[in-house]
Amino acid sequence: MSETETLLQVKNLHTYFFTEHGVVPSVNGVTFSIKKGETVGIVGESGCGKSVTSLSLLQLVDEPGKIIEGEILFEGQDLTKFNKKQLRKVRGNKISMVFQEPLTSLNPVFTIGSQIAEAIRLHQNVNKEEAKIKTIEMLKRVGIPRAERHYYSFPHMLSGGMRQRVMIAMALSCHPQLLIADEPTTALDVTIQAQILNLMKELSREYDTSIILITHDLGVVAEMVDRVIVMYAGQIVEQNSVFEIFKNPKHPYTKGLLNSTPKIHHLKDQLESIEGNVPSPFEMPTGCKFHPRCPFSTEKCLSQEPPLFQIEGGSEVRCWLHEEHEVTKG
Repeated sequence: MSETETLLQVKNLHTYFFTEHGVVPSVNGVTFSIKKGETVGIVGESGCGKSVTSLSLLQLVDEPGKIIEGEILFEGQDLTKFNKKQLRKVRGNKISMVFQEPLTSLNPVFTIGSQIAEAIRLHQNVNKEEAKIKTIEMLKRVGIPRAERHYYSFPHMLSGGMRQRVMIAMALSCHPQLLIADEPTTALDVTIQAQILNLMKELSREYDTSIILITHDLGVVAEMVDRVIVMYAGQIVEQNSVFEIFKNPKHPYTKGLLNSTPKIHHLKDQLESIEGNVPSPFEMPTGCKFHPRCPFSTEKCLSQEPPLFQIEGGSEVRCWLHEEHEVTKG
């Protein structure tokens, strides 16, 4: 894995939804980067902007959503400036996506083999027979039994775990440089979930594929990722290596997420929870978006929004508590 080469840079991304009830800033100034071969987890509660961030990367945000500001630099090129034809060459080829529920992504009237083969023929210069051979090889690679037979199966004939394997086979069939996985194992039982995660990890190593894993499951994060991005109310509130996030979280929200996760070696009668709810997108609090739920909030938190402070240990944290610990650049 390359330690230095950057594959993706997202700079000051703003994706808003223009509804009849008002403007919803779903993604509000998000900045991060992904190195080649790196796996990054984006975590947070429902409604924090994780999925919209991932959809924005491939310009897949439906109306009334719109990217209004920011850059998405992939291999040095800004995807926000691409037209539809240019984007088609990137989607499913250089960047692929796996969604939470494969039944909504697979076409029910075509066999799984024909759907994967179509993606291969679209992006690679191969004929129909070569595409079929590559498809069967990929189905075998993701652990589909009797792949030659299942090439002719329709999506409804497969179990949830098998369909998810098909989606991974389709996503990786053109050996993309970046795989975006949005809650890929949520609907699966824990045994199948472990198999799918191991499969993604193994294929990532084999093809040197970078992965963005969108999830609310911190157990999955601990198992899979190199680096963690924590989102709240459309913003990044903390990011660091997975080891540092679990060992020494800095933001009160990150601490709350970790404290609300059950741990086998430290059983309690009752799990801790984060008081309150994620704010309504139409009624965002002033200052720090987390201050109504934060046990450490001060007057400054109520009136002034904190920037992302860069502090020792490589952490970036959006919290006034760490203002004095910011590392001076240069």
